[in-house]
Amino acid sequence: MNTPQAPAFGTGQQKRAYVASLVGTTIEWFDFFIYATSATLVFSSIFFPQLDSRVGLLASFGTFGVAFLARPVGGFVFGHLGDRIGRRATLIATLSIMGGSTGLIGLLPTWEQIGVWAPILLTILRFLQGVAIGGEWGGAVLMSVEHAPKNRIRFYGSAPQVASPLALVLSTTVMYFVARLPNEDLMSWGWRIPFLTGFVLVVVGMMIRLGVEETTDFSEVKKAGAVQRNPIGNVLRTMPGRVLAGIGLQAAVIVLFYLITTYMLTLATNVHGFTRGDTLIILLIAGTIDLFAMLGFAVLSDRFPARRMFLIGSVFTAVFAFPMFLLFDSGNMLLMTIAFTVALVVGHAPTYAVVSSLTSDLQRGRAVQRLRRGRLGRPDPDRRHGTRAARRVRPLVAAAGPADRDRGDLDHLGARGPAEGTGRRGAGR
Repeated sequence: MNTPQAPAFGTGQQKRAYVASLVGTTIEWFDFFIYATSATLVFSSIFFPQLDSRVGLLASFGTFGVAFLARPVGGFVFGHLGDRIGRRATLIATLSIMGGSTGLIGLLPTWEQIGVWAPILLTILRFLQGVAIGGEWGGAVLMSVEHAPKNRIRFYGSAPQVASPLALVLSTTVMYFVARLPNEDLMSWGWRIPFLTGFVLVVVGMMIRLGVEETTDFSEVKKAGAVQRNPIGNVLRTMPGRVLAGIGLQAAVIVLFYLITTYMLTLATNVHGFTRGDTLIILLIAGTIDLFAMLGFAVLSDRFPARRMFLIGSVFTAVFAFPMFLLFDSGNMLLMTIAFTVALVVGHAPTYAVVSSLTSDLQRGRAVQRLRRGRLGRPDPDRRHGTRAARRVRPLVAAAGPADRDRGDLDHLGARGPAEGTGRRGAGR
């Protein structure tokens, strides 16, 4: 009698969880990125017109940077709540905060209308965007991973990673057409259109997320009455070094991405005289190729060592840094496009596709040690909840991913990894 084989990419519910994480996080990153592009193109003129053009641009980037201070707040708060009330509820909350704050930016009065209150309100709403994306990413990874089939752990964990370049392509496309408006229309009402879509997109994302059940992992823990009272505090108390290591992994990845997508494109406009449309075309080409490359690396990450992929991308980034700046300094649009595309595809894509799962791997050694000490006889709340909280505590990006179970460190001890459920009891089970 032949045993039916499980679908290669999971069951219907598992795929819905992957799609919900991908689409929901894409919507949040879309809202996040349209701010980045607007800060580069228009915000210095409408929110800081009293400042010199260069100082105004720095002030505009300052509001953009506020979100990076807010992201660890979101990671801590929603990482904690995710282990207290569930992943599904926190993801609905983060999506609502992001959609609401983005839509309200589109309704903001400018400096000419309310003076200094305009940039103050803009900064507050940007902070809320940062809180939302900080809480979103880690929860989306967990929602996807805890539904994942065993042979696709890293691929499922890459859903929020793939969402980032997908959102970049979508937001850049929208901003490209907006930037083609006459300058007067762009500065008066055109820039508002992408932000106002936040009100619509949040409804779309909510409909998708409401169709996905709470993960079995959290449901079992809640049923067993083993929900921790202070998961974040436990993580910081027991694993501060690993949290810092996770921060380092994330910082290594995002510096290159934002260097290209904001700072260098701004210089392309201000130094080399490129039009807004030209800079967005460069970003659109590089981002689209980066998207497909990341999908490829996400599939490969379940077959090849993730650490090796991350190392290759990191080394390439360091080696290619000087050639990239030389190509940029040429002022040639084709050479700049090639430079940015190569940097994103070979440097960013392989590292970003696996960084969430590598961060969660930092906890695996601790879990293995406990199992070897014979602690399989009772539930271990540290292992069940602390790992998940650790995945979400990161000051630059609150993202996390699956434990790497393919190498069998836990399997040969008779324990399941986090994506298969952590509510098991009984030694040797």
